[in-house]
Amino acid sequence: MNIRKHWKNLLLTTTAFFWAGCNGDSVTESGCPCDNDSGIESSSSSNDEGSSSNAPSSSSAVESSSSLGESSSSETVASSSSESSSSSESVSSSSSAGEVTCTLGDSLITYYQPSFSADIAKMNAEEKAKRAGVSIIDSIQNTLQTVPQCLAKLRQELDRFVALYGAPVRLHTDEVCSDGTTRPTQEYLDYLKMKEEWEKNKPALDEECQKIYEDKLKKIEQTVKECLATSNPNTDLTVCDFDAMCPEYGVDSKCTLKYTCNDGVTCRRTEGDTNMDCTNKQGEKTTYTKKDFDKKYYTKENY
Repeated sequence: MNIRKHWKNLLLTTTAFFWAGCNGDSVTESGCPCDNDSGIESSSSSNDEGSSSNAPSSSSAVESSSSLGESSSSETVASSSSESSSSSESVSSSSSAGEVTCTLGDSLITYYQPSFSADIAKMNAEEKAKRAGVSIIDSIQNTLQTVPQCLAKLRQELDRFVALYGAPVRLHTDEVCSDGTTRPTQEYLDYLKMKEEWEKNKPALDEECQKIYEDKLKKIEQTVKECLATSNPNTDLTVCDFDAMCPEYGVDSKCTLKYTCNDGVTCRRTEGDTNMDCTNKQGEKTTYTKKDFDKKYYTKENY
């Protein structure tokens, strides 16, 4: 009885251990390995697949990045080229804009060359002496009934004006530039230097002109004295007073020239005519050509 009891207990115990062991193995084998391994692999595979699917994407990203880099580089080069071109255009424009152009201004001056001006000054000095000589002769003839022919001839010569003709130089004094400035022309600067030199030499020229005047007048006075000393009464010219009567109105009207001479002869001549109609004390009329009249009579009209 006891053996059965122990045996039964032994069997129950063994059975209990068996189920206990089975239950433990079942949990171990059935509860984790398959699902968990499958889950991990699935997760790993998913990650790998995700990683694999992402790999091309990453490569595309790299390529895209490379493409973007190349595009950016191209844009940078293009931009640099554009900036260089723009800079070149700017320099060209600046160079073009920096080129100043000038045009002649409105201010003008007129002058004669120094050599001509010096000749004019000397001529004026001589003409001044000649005018002084004419005044001397006129003062003498006012005291005479007749005038020596040599004196009359001298007066005619002195009263002839000898003109010097020269072309004046005209130049612009300034030029107006595109940068808004106004500057003197080179010709004007040269003129100022020449003018400065002229003014520096003018005292010497004035002294020379004064000597020309004095020498010429002295020569005239000497000729007048010699003429009066050697005059021939038979060839002397009769002095005539001259008077002109001109109408007040009319553009084409002519003057009547009247001569009253010391020998009692009166003559008339219409302006522009060459003949003189004369009448003596006895009322006799004579017509002279102007040339023949000048051989016999002396009047200021001739001079």
